[in-house]
Amino acid sequence: MFLYKRNMTSWTLREQVTLLRHLGNLLEKGYSLWHALEFLQLYATKEKQQQLHRAVEQLKNGGSLYSVFTDLRFHRDMLAYLFYAEQHGDIAFALRQGSIFLERKERHYRKLLQTLRYPIFLLSFLIGMLILFNTVLLPQFASLHGSVASQSSMMVDTILLFIRLLPYMFGIVLSLVGIAIVLYYTYFRKLNPVTKMNYLLSIPILKSFCLSLNSHYFAVQMSSLLQGGLSVLEAFLLMEQQRHQPFFQSEATAMKRLLVGGDTLEHILQERPYYERELSYVVTHGQVEGALANELADYSEMVVEKLEARVSKLVLIMQPLLFSVIGLIVVLMYLAILLPMFQTMSSM
Repeated sequence: MFLYKRNMTSWTLREQVTLLRHLGNLLEKGYSLWHALEFLQLYATKEKQQQLHRAVEQLKNGGSLYSVFTDLRFHRDMLAYLFYAEQHGDIAFALRQGSIFLERKERHYRKLLQTLRYPIFLLSFLIGMLILFNTVLLPQFASLHGSVASQSSMMVDTILLFIRLLPYMFGIVLSLVGIAIVLYYTYFRKLNPVTKMNYLLSIPILKSFCLSLNSHYFAVQMSSLLQGGLSVLEAFLLMEQQRHQPFFQSEATAMKRLLVGGDTLEHILQERPYYERELSYVVTHGQVEGALANELADYSEMVVEKLEARVSKLVLIMQPLLFSVIGLIVVLMYLAILLPMFQTMSSM
């Protein structure tokens, strides 16, 4: 089994979405789990066929769909959906909802990469030009300008100094990014989930995204469990058992303790700093109307739409900003070349 996992071809988000969507549709049509996976083997690549064949054998031997997709190393959010669904829920519904969620995430990743790909290429090309400019062209222009013109303007000197410093600025930025990556893998990942969340919420740019993501996850999972017939307390007990979302595992323990102590769910959510304020209002209204599960599901959809709008806005801002920075640097490089030439010609 260990050797199988080491040699296993990973599934991209798009492949996961396709498989989960088709599997959910087949289950709704009455297929059994192993029969549906056998059918989907026909449309998979050779490597994926071998993995799905092992999954079918695992199901026939009494394994769960959750354990099957865990071995296939599917996205942890999808594994959480399956964990809850197999404990008390609708597997076909969980597959459909999970595939929709992963499809949105994959679409956002793809859109972000498409937005950044061309500016990053231009930026890399620009860095190469700056290095060439500083090592070859700039010394020659500076020597020519110094030998002909006795005085240079402050504007020319400032531009030349800025051009000289640009490669070092890029180097500092890349070094800071490298340090951040090292700190993440050596320090941040080892922190307990609550401490990590508190760190993320202390960053203004990330705070609103974290609050929305936390609220969406809580609402969609609690809605699914309540629709499956569980009480709020039983839902927290089940959330404690999952291990793919350590933060919510910790939150379930804390909320269960407060709930057993006599506190209400809406007050607990209002006091917790990890969720949007609207979530407690939705819980209050849902309990009054007797439709808490439905209102949480509707709220989770609204949160996703709001997140998509934020991501789209961020993408629309990033690309013009990068192009503006690149354009400004190119203009300064032209000025660094042309201004000394004009100044030299005027002094002759």
